[in-house]
Amino acid sequence: GCAAHEQLATVGMFDFAVVAVPTAHHEAVTLEIFERGASVLIEKPLAPTIEGCLRLATAAEHAGVVLAIGHVERFNQAIHLLRERLQRPRLLQFERLSPRTERTSDSVVMDLMVHDLDLACHLTAEEPLTLDAAGSAVYSRSLDFACAHLVFPSGCVAALIASRITHDKIRRIAVSTDTEFLIADALRQDVAVKRETSVEFPDNAQAWYRQASIVEVPRLGPGIEPLKAQFGAFVDALREEGPNMVPPSEAMLAVRLALDIERRVSQAQWS
Repeated sequence: GCAAHEQLATVGMFDFAVVAVPTAHHEAVTLEIFERGASVLIEKPLAPTIEGCLRLATAAEHAGVVLAIGHVERFNQAIHLLRERLQRPRLLQFERLSPRTERTSDSVVMDLMVHDLDLACHLTAEEPLTLDAAGSAVYSRSLDFACAHLVFPSGCVAALIASRITHDKIRRIAVSTDTEFLIADALRQDVAVKRETSVEFPDNAQAWYRQASIVEVPRLGPGIEPLKAQFGAFVDALREEGPNMVPPSEAMLAVRLALDIERRVSQAQWS
């Protein structure tokens, strides 16, 4: 590996590279690698602007190389199970909360919420029709917490919360369907499924209601660490043994939504 992209000139032939640099440098570093004829697995978000995303996608196509984006949560086995079980989701609730950090200059939307923007579109297989957002900076010059509300063509609603001011680390997704309530913990990589079997409203003044429910906890096993699974899928795409699991077009959608959220929050703060 290279500690700095300037060292690329000293490296011999290579077939692929993993780009893990600050978002502002994604485009320059990746384009340099494309010039060497190598494929790239790049950390999310793809680029800080839509124009940058388009330039990278076009350059990859012209170079005939694979450009995969590291939306690693797609490779979490809990997310896999959610997608397999979902039948007409009505409500998606995402919580991605973390303590304060100095490791990035990106807003909490580009740093954290972008994961769930991608997952919301991935789980619904749709692009949102409308979007509302709110947020604020607390410790930094960029947003440190944000909330977003998305409505999809099917009528499904997604509520997202991302924070870097929370004294805990939480990665939770809850999904309400007509028949089930599913709760996924992306840190523990487990899922709980709850189904209501009956509700009674007895004529007893001492009881408001009586409810019976079933809680199912599917056994997922140890699974594969998401980063390892992501890299394996990237190698399969290089060998043409599998699809590019996160192509530029899908990663670009997450960037577009993130930029829209940042813009709406900024407009609300100055209005």
